Amino acid sequence: ALAGTGFPIDRDMTAEALGFARPMANSLDAVGSRDFALEALSSLSIAATHLSRLAEEIVLWTSPQFAFAALPDAWSTGSSIMPQKRNPDAAELVRAKASLITGLFVALQGAVKALPLAYAKDLQDDKRLTFEAFDTFDLCARAMTGMVETVRFKPDAMRAAAGKGYATATDLADWLVRELGLPFRDAHHVTGRIVALAEAKGAELAELSLGEMQKVHSAITKDVFNVLTVEASASSRTSYGGTSPVRVQEQVAQWTQRLRLE
Repeated sequence: ALAGTGFPIDRDMTAEALGFARPMANSLDAVGSRDFALEALSSLSIAATHLSRLAEEIVLWTSPQFAFAALPDAWSTGSSIMPQKRNPDAAELVRAKASLITGLFVALQGAVKALPLAYAKDLQDDKRLTFEAFDTFDLCARAMTGMVETVRFKPDAMRAAAGKGYATATDLADWLVRELGLPFRDAHHVTGRIVALAEAKGAELAELSLGEMQKVHSAITKDVFNVLTVEASASSRTSYGGTSPVRVQEQVAQWTQRLRLE
């Protein structure tokens, strides 16, 4: 159980028969280590955290305050007291179960952290923790897949929200750098003054007149309005992984191909 064997066994053949790529190189490590389980649970914990964050987005986006999306009845429930309310229960449960998976990983880490470099009975608990983590993650992944496949987005509401809060202020600063040659520090200052002007008027940046902007910086031209829309802002991010439609389609194509291959 710790030092190998004197019998002429073929460990490579045994490893292959059991579906492993190779045998463990050290016999003591083979019985006393649970790195393979820790690595698996660590990966599950990270993946579950991503599912939890996506679940949180669904909870927020389906709330009346955001109203960016709606879940079908299969993934939501009614309120016990408010007949008009729809609760995103599946997303909330995924969010909670992600914490359980992280807890199982920490439990296994805690079980092995103070063990001697040999087998101990503590290691028997690795099976329970590992199997529960995999079963829980499988349930979360299935639920999230169902929600993503059936959620209905509301692009008009999302578009309206995207334009609030002077979201194109950075685009204005970038325009000042590209077109007028301002150092970004100066462009940042000019943009701040223009935003303050818009706030005082209760207007969006694109609703200001050219004359009002020129009072802040006389060299601004009417071309500045070309960058003050949400669509222009998203399309201008053309670097790899950016938000421009071309880059987004690249990512969709790459992941579609990768998932089909795997």
